[in-house]
Amino acid sequence: MRVQIAISYWATVLLSVFVFCGSCAQDHKNNNMKRPIERLYSNVESLDYTTMPQYFIEGYQSGCFYEVYINDVLVFKHYKNVGLMNHAISINDMILQSGLQEVTIKLFPLGKIDDKEYTTIDANDSFRLKIFKRDKKQPYEAGDYDIVKEYYAPLTNGLPYYEETFTFEAEVPYQLKGWSESQVLTEMDQKELEQEILAFYKEYGQILENRDEEKWVNFVMKREKERVHSIDYFDKENINKRTTEYIHAFDNEILEVQPLDPYKMTFYGNGRLVTLRSLKKTGKSAFFTIEQDEDENGKYKVYQFYYLFLHKPKGSNKLEIIR
Repeated sequence: MRVQIAISYWATVLLSVFVFCGSCAQDHKNNNMKRPIERLYSNVESLDYTTMPQYFIEGYQSGCFYEVYINDVLVFKHYKNVGLMNHAISINDMILQSGLQEVTIKLFPLGKIDDKEYTTIDANDSFRLKIFKRDKKQPYEAGDYDIVKEYYAPLTNGLPYYEETFTFEAEVPYQLKGWSESQVLTEMDQKELEQEILAFYKEYGQILENRDEEKWVNFVMKREKERVHSIDYFDKENINKRTTEYIHAFDNEILEVQPLDPYKMTFYGNGRLVTLRSLKKTGKSAFFTIEQDEDENGKYKVYQFYYLFLHKPKGSNKLEIIR
């Protein structure tokens, strides 16, 4: 399902067809001729940002797998033995406000490839991360961005694992609550928390299977409202594209929620966020669906994995999706 948690894994939603005219506004007001997904941002007004800085990361690796975290939240992972080019990932939704932002790099050996086992990271392996930004208010030109920071991992022979954290300064025109005031989940009874998480995933899966758009919109509302302020800056073209993808998922001929993989409760955001990571499929969410896709060769089934980053807001005992 093209609903990304990741990262690349979830996306922002607005009206897929939206015309600012009197009759359309009246239809919108009365919720006529609009699906729940199309009405998700009907009551959000555009903010008059003077600038719209967008921050991106891009990793370059050889001889290792890697994960990138922004403010202790997973934003990108790469577990394939191939290099990537031109895969810049927007990280604004992990930047809750201006100031110092924390970046954590985790590198892993390749493991078994064909008949050879790679158990360590060595000096001839490499990893580089580039953080850059551009002002979305300015007309786009190729190469028109500012390098904020470049990081090179100082690798040596025989490393079973590598991790390092550093910071960079960001300036954004918004301030998001996100999970900044959420309860610290790692301090709770872990057995009880696990049962709450499983119940949440079960309910969420039923919503998808029943194709209940209204309930789905209620589940993702807080996450999407924060994303539209930080990532898309009310960019109608991007939002409409993602809306179309969401609608396509709900209209898909096949939408089958699968049983959870064997999982590990994994905490992010300094213990304020939690998700279920698969113990069976490296780097994947334990929650996934089977859906239908189509290309020039016809229709085919695909597995769609996506993370749900859950939190408990201050003063609440209920899990909610925040990213």
